Amino acid sequence: MKKLSILAATLLASTVGFSQISVDPEVGVNFSNLRSKVGDEDPNTADSKAGLRAGIGLNIDLTEGLYIRPGVYYNMLGAKDETLGIESATTLHYLEIPVNLGYRYALSENAGNLFIEAGPYLAFALAGNVKADVLGVEVKDDINFGTESSETNPIDWGFKFGLGYETPWGVFIKGNYGLGMGNLSNVDDVKLTNTAWNVSLGYRIHI
Repeated sequence: MKKLSILAATLLASTVGFSQISVDPEVGVNFSNLRSKVGDEDPNTADSKAGLRAGIGLNIDLTEGLYIRPGVYYNMLGAKDETLGIESATTLHYLEIPVNLGYRYALSENAGNLFIEAGPYLAFALAGNVKADVLGVEVKDDINFGTESSETNPIDWGFKFGLGYETPWGVFIKGNYGLGMGNLSNVDDVKLTNTAWNVSLGYRIHI
């Protein structure tokens, strides 16, 4: 038992000694849409809408090249639509918490790194609204969040997939795809989900 304790302590010490941690602030733009499906009908995808994404990640090295990256982000999602000549835009504001597992491949000391990452996310709605242009007059309605059929589910979840490049100076650019799996609708036989592409620019601060 004593030998096992010594071995575990040695492994832990070596892992902590090897691990490097960085704080990664980033800002970017989303190109999001809403995908709806009613019963057995074919799904319908609205037109994409641009929105802000900004936040901070914590990059923790596990082994050489392999890392885990939790974070907290503000995420603006939504979609545009046109029905019977009426144009509308839905805007959803989320606080998002992703946890990605990634791998970093060093090109060379002077050429930087390529990286790929993927993982789940959980998001909580902060606010939302729908704006419509009706005969030249803009009408705006706030979205009510809750569990009733007349409200929108405030909790979203899904998976993120990212690919990026990091310069030797710590600046990185990354592309993400977010596949929403949580149903935003509380109506039976109606499914409404978020999807989004994202491009962001960030800076890795080693601590």
